Parts: sequence; C-alpha cells; structure tokens
Amino acid sequence: MVKRKRGHFQKLLLVIAVINHLAAIACGVAVVYRETSFSEVIVASLMASVVFFAGVGIVLHVLANANLPDLRVRR
Repeated sequence: MVKRKRGHFQKLLLVIAVINHLAAIACGVAVVYRETSFSEVIVASLMASVVFFAGVGIVLHVLANANLPDLRVRR
C-alpha cells in the first residue's frame, strides 16, 4: 500500500469527522439511557441528531481519505 501525504485540510476534516462520530454516539447513548422525564419530542430530536452526526461524519471521513490531486499552479 502506498502511503500518501495528506494536506492540512484533509487532516482537519478527519478530526472533525471523528468529533461528529463521537457526537452521534453520545446522542445514541442519551436515547438509550434516557430518563423517563424526557418527552417524546426530545427523544425524536436526539434520534435525528444521531442520523445527522453519523451522516456528516461519514461524508467528512470519505473526503479526508480521498486521493485528491495537487492542483497548484507551477511557475
């Protein structure tokens, strides 16, 4: 496997992707271990947050691992 150099932007995207995955896990845990005082609206919002954070994390993870060409203008 050829190891390639990632740019600063791709490294930042990978960090943000991991943060989004952790946020999805935290919302999922909050849904599972919810208190009985949570209303159904809050539970629905937490479940929607799980889907959102997981989706954003997957997209950013794919962008962070993409093999992007070097588009710099050489002089």
